[in-house]
Amino acid sequence: MTTKTFSFRILTPSGVTVSGDITQVQVMTYEGSIGIMAGHEPLTAACPAGIIRIEQHGAWVCFKSDEFILTVNRASATILTSTAQYAGTA
Repeated sequence: MTTKTFSFRILTPSGVTVSGDITQVQVMTYEGSIGIMAGHEPLTAACPAGIIRIEQHGAWVCFKSDEFILTVNRASATILTSTAQYAGTA
């Protein structure tokens, strides 16, 4: 079975922190935890500072971020934040 991917980016004032095709992204919103996969319904969510987990090529990678805005459409997800940095693998 082929796993569907979608386009993902983390954007900061200094540029693109990460960009590429991923299988899933997991974040904490002010309402609770959310996981996004390819084909997800469009949404916009405000999120507290914390960890952004992405699954890419079968492995989980983490980024630490300040507060951010997550925007999703069926083909992509974008995170807008003031700072984000690599935080290791999960």
